[in-house]
Amino acid sequence: MTTWVYRLITLVLLSLSPVTFGQEFKRYRAAKFDQPATDEVRRMVATEPGLVVSVYLTPDSFDKVYAFYKGAGHEYAMPGKRTRKLPTGQELRDAFFLLDNATDLVHSKMWVRIQRPFIGSGLARGSTAAEVRDVTAIVLSQRK
Repeated sequence: MTTWVYRLITLVLLSLSPVTFGQEFKRYRAAKFDQPATDEVRRMVATEPGLVVSVYLTPDSFDKVYAFYKGAGHEYAMPGKRTRKLPTGQELRDAFFLLDNATDLVHSKMWVRIQRPFIGSGLARGSTAAEVRDVTAIVLSQRK
């Protein structure tokens, strides 16, 4: 074969490598896809063109889910104070993990946010108050 054919094959193989695409999403074993929560979060981010989100919920602790994703991506520390308490006194915990080679959320094409408890608007059920569920949420965000 000629040199240009070898170069073309090399370029194709490099374009298919995991380094180019970053990592893939690995679902936490005990998490289940939640369509109502996904629909709600999608409505909240509808103004972000090209952003697709999926919500998975698990009864497992924040720490277990955190440990799982710590090995799947690199953690992104949000600036500012991150300790927050809900009106009930319960602590809201969250963490972000980038699943690609980006340095921050603005440039990332795929990341997860882990949060406990899950806070929904409750509006789908006719309530005006936030719905707080004692589960750990895994929100997968992908930019297209």
